[in-house]
Amino acid sequence: MTGIEETRAMNYGATEDNNNDEGEASEEKHLEEVYEELGLGKAQYLTWSALSFVAFSDVSELIILAILIPTLRCEWKLSLAFEVALGCSVFIFYAVGGVLFGSLSDRIGRRKVILIASSIMLVSSFLSAASVNKWMFLLTRVVVGLCIGANFPTALVFSSEITSAKYKEYGVFTLIIVANIAMLVTTVEALIFLNPFGWRVFIIIATLPILIAMILLVLVPESPRYLVASGQEKEAKKALRRYFEWNDKPYPENLKIRTFTCERGNYADLLKPQFKKETILLCIMYAGNIFLIFGLIVYLPLAISNNICGGVGSGSIKRTCKTLTRGELLDMTFITAAGALSVILGFFAARKLGRVCPIRTFGIIVFLLTVSLLVCINMNVTKAAFFFIKFFTSAFNIIIWFIIPELYPTVIRNTATGAINCWGKSAGALSTFLVYCLYSFSPLYVIIVFVIASLVSTVGGILWSKETKDVTYQEFIEDEVHDHGDAS
Repeated sequence: MTGIEETRAMNYGATEDNNNDEGEASEEKHLEEVYEELGLGKAQYLTWSALSFVAFSDVSELIILAILIPTLRCEWKLSLAFEVALGCSVFIFYAVGGVLFGSLSDRIGRRKVILIASSIMLVSSFLSAASVNKWMFLLTRVVVGLCIGANFPTALVFSSEITSAKYKEYGVFTLIIVANIAMLVTTVEALIFLNPFGWRVFIIIATLPILIAMILLVLVPESPRYLVASGQEKEAKKALRRYFEWNDKPYPENLKIRTFTCERGNYADLLKPQFKKETILLCIMYAGNIFLIFGLIVYLPLAISNNICGGVGSGSIKRTCKTLTRGELLDMTFITAAGALSVILGFFAARKLGRVCPIRTFGIIVFLLTVSLLVCINMNVTKAAFFFIKFFTSAFNIIIWFIIPELYPTVIRNTATGAINCWGKSAGALSTFLVYCLYSFSPLYVIIVFVIASLVSTVGGILWSKETKDVTYQEFIEDEVHDHGDAS
């Protein structure tokens, strides 16, 4: 899956304008300088709005299963084995989608991958709402998971590539906070629609944002950074011109094009000396953190519906045919709200303190809070612990998403995102499997694996030492540029 392609590198440099009668040379401009002139305006806001609906829909689809499984257990008499398969299916194929489409996005473009995956996801989601049996439902959710793996990481990369370094965190911040709001809104939708109208209507309502995203994406051009890195001169100029028009800024003319041969979408590049240590640590941190986040998504309705207070002293839990009550959904809504609030903390901490200090601090706090779940004081204290674990895991997560596009150049940025995302979502699938298997025996076993996962991500955070706060985005791997030289 190396995706070796001919790539023409577009750089902005001094050249004579062939259409300029006076033959005046233009001022040298690199891509970062062009983005600085572009500034922040309607172009970014429209693009982020479209991508936000993508993120919103993706996260909603993940939450749907956690909410519906207690209901489907009753309607279709699900066995434990099928329940585990259903609960894990979305997360497993989310991981697969990240790998398959991560490299593809670096080769054919961010926008194209999102539109293809969103179209498939829309159809699959509606088909899942019309499922006549559990097998059809499982198959459609597998396809949905695959599409989420394509969409969410690509949308995050796309959002980060349309501004200068001054505003580079804004796009990722927007999508992550929307993703956390989506968790909150989806639980509210369940509160409003699930019991009165049934789970099929609930799925249809939760799927509608992806339709809005597709409509908006038709208006948005491809990421200029991707077009630059893939050597698509005319398309890159056209996209940049549209962004400048939307921001009411004069478009910089006289752009010089240089060409050379390099690779795009090569997974082997992630283990080159300049990336190897960081790639391994990012996989460790993200896997541990996502294990905990996804585990809590699945465990939370089980714990609340069974009034599970703590780990130590808890006996086996009997699987019952029970739909979540209004009060239980309200508890889930309250805890889920922590994610949206924490993203704000993560954003400002990253902007002021950089990446190293917050990721270490948040990791240690999450570990201590997870350990506290082992002991039951009362149910309200346990719910508070859930709230703050959700709060700091989400803050930890956004720091990782800031680091990834800063560390990797455009030619492998989505490849890196897909690979790291695969490790994380594989851990999420494992977490889902373990929660469904272990909670019937004892919540203590579930809490123990949560503690181990939080310890793993915390150790990764402590070992992380590369500060990327002031890094300017790169389009190419430097040694490849030097090795191949100009081919123009």
